[in-house]
Amino acid sequence: MKVVAALLTGLLALQLLPVAAYAHCPLCTAGAGVVAFGAAKLGVGPMSVGIFIGAFAVALGLWVARLLKKQYVPKQKEALAIFSFATTILPLQSMLADYTSVYLPFWGEYGKTLLINLFLVGGIIGGVLILLSPYLSRKLALARGGAMYPFQGMVVTLALLVSAALVIELAA
Repeated sequence: MKVVAALLTGLLALQLLPVAAYAHCPLCTAGAGVVAFGAAKLGVGPMSVGIFIGAFAVALGLWVARLLKKQYVPKQKEALAIFSFATTILPLQSMLADYTSVYLPFWGEYGKTLLINLFLVGGIIGGVLILLSPYLSRKLALARGGAMYPFQGMVVTLALLVSAALVIELAA
């Protein structure tokens, strides 16, 4: 009986030990997707929605790359992130795209007008921010002597995405 009790106590103690947390977990990935579609339903601009969907797509690609235990091709992690981005953003462009024009008077004899897809630009910004967030989280931890806040990676990522979207919405 004492052996069984010791075994159960040991197993319970193992459950209390901290485990490694990954920056791109399913919860973060699903959260980014839910926020993006919620923003679109609330009438947020296409560039801000693009930020969240681009972040969602890159986070999903990085998360899938972590699931693969073996590297099959060179730069597999980056390739999966780009593939996920392309297969998420490109099909959604027909539903969420919005365009603006920029006139460049110094280009050519009569100038040139460029058409810019705001949703795609927002997606690229979101993808870059999701790639920067682990780096910024590590820098924050180093500034605190190696200590991390609870859920620091998620907080840093969400703060970057929301800040970028707020700047874009307020500037428009």
